[in-house]
Amino acid sequence: MTLKETISWLSVKSIEEKIMFNELLLSDMTVMNRAIWDDPETTDKTKIECLKWSNELAHRIWNLLFELKRGEDDNSENTLSDNVNFFRKQSDELAGHLGATITGTVERYNYLKEE
Repeated sequence: MTLKETISWLSVKSIEEKIMFNELLLSDMTVMNRAIWDDPETTDKTKIECLKWSNELAHRIWNLLFELKRGEDDNSENTLSDNVNFFRKQSDELAGHLGATITGTVERYNYLKEE
């Protein structure tokens, strides 16, 4: 699923569902960051760059989450898309990890909603 498809999918969700997705995404980003850090084929410089931008993205997602929990949803999925696009442009290495992570988050969300 592309980011554009993910954002379209997310746009029809309720605030509660968007909260769940963003919480799962933050959790999955923690796992992603561990994978980046533990990759023996990635240089320390690249690892630090990825983690720096991932951390900045996490701050933006936390802000979205706080707004959603206050019942405020001003097209949060578009803000998420804008932020993901911006931060993945900062690091090619991070871009690949983010794509896989977001896809995994959608899959985990769907799995949990089916239970």
